[in-house]
Amino acid sequence: MQTKFMSSGGALCRAGTIIFTFLLAACDINGDDNLPAVPDLGLFMFVEADHHETEDTAQISAAVFRDGQPVNLVGGDVFEARTATERILLKVRGEFDGSYASSLPVDTSVQDVFINVVHEPVEAREDRWYPIDLLNIDPGPGELVGKSATVNFPPAVTITGPATDTVYTTIDENIDLTWVAGGEGDTMRVLSAVECKDGLATSSYGTEVDIAADDGLETIGMDKFIYDQNDDSPAVNFISDAALVLLQELLNKLSAGNIDPDFLVKQAEANPVESACEIRLFLQRRRDGQFDVTFDSGQVIGSRSAEVVVNYLPPVQSN
Repeated sequence: MQTKFMSSGGALCRAGTIIFTFLLAACDINGDDNLPAVPDLGLFMFVEADHHETEDTAQISAAVFRDGQPVNLVGGDVFEARTATERILLKVRGEFDGSYASSLPVDTSVQDVFINVVHEPVEAREDRWYPIDLLNIDPGPGELVGKSATVNFPPAVTITGPATDTVYTTIDENIDLTWVAGGEGDTMRVLSAVECKDGLATSSYGTEVDIAADDGLETIGMDKFIYDQNDDSPAVNFISDAALVLLQELLNKLSAGNIDPDFLVKQAEANPVESACEIRLFLQRRRDGQFDVTFDSGQVIGSRSAEVVVNYLPPVQSN
C-alpha cells in the first residue's frame, strides 16, 4: 500500500479517539460544516483514534468527503478497523451525516490500527431489521472499497501532577500540569470538561488548550478553564468541532451513558467564576498517521489520553 504521511500543521480542526470525523452541531458551536477545513475539491479522509488510560477499547469513527461533502457507504460497503488480533466493522452512524462509529478492543501494546473500506454484503447488513437472506440485493463493491489509512498510537500518557482534587481559589492561579515526557515528534493538548454549581444553577462546558511541547511540564492559567460571564473577552477557548464530539463520546463511555448528551455545549446558567467547579482535565498525546495515496488530502491522528480532576472553589463558595 502506498501512503502519504500527514503533517500536524494542516489547517484542520483538532480531534482525538479513532475518529474519521465527527461534529456535533449545538448552541454556540459552529455546526455549518462537519470539519471547518474540509477542502471544497477532491477526496478527503479524516481519521483519529484515542485510547483512554482506563479503557480496554478505542472509540472508532470514520468518514470520507468528496468535494466537501460526506460520502455515504451503500450496499455492502463498510469501514473495517483491525489490529493484529481484533477486527470490527463500523456499522453505527456517527454524529453527523456520513460518519460511522464503533469501539475496537485495544491495550497499550497496540501500536497501529488499520482502517479499510471493505465489501461485506452480509456482515454489513446483519443488524438491519429485515431478513438478510431475503433482501440481500448486492450491487457489488463501490468505488471506495480498498481505500485505507493507518493510525499510529503514541506512547501512553502518565500524569504526575497536580494531585487529584487539588483546590484552586482564583482564576489568577496556575495549574502546573506535569507528565512523563515523550520526546519530540508528537503533539499534546488538554481537553477539559467543566461543571459549575452556585447552589441554584449549573453550568457545564468544555475547553481546549494546546501545549507547546511534550517536555513533561505546562503551566496553564486557571482562566483557561474558568471564566466570568460578564467578561466580553474571556481567555477560555471553548471546545468545538471534532474535539467536542470526541470528548462528549469519551465522557459518555466513562459514565456508562449516564451523562447529559449536551454536557459540553456551554450551558451557561451559573457564572463559573462565582461558582464551585469540578474540572476534568484530559491530557492527550497525538501522533500523525498515514492515508492512502488515492486520497487527494486528509488527516489521520492516533492519540492516547489520561485524566486528572481538580476543583475551583472561590472564597464566596468556601465560606
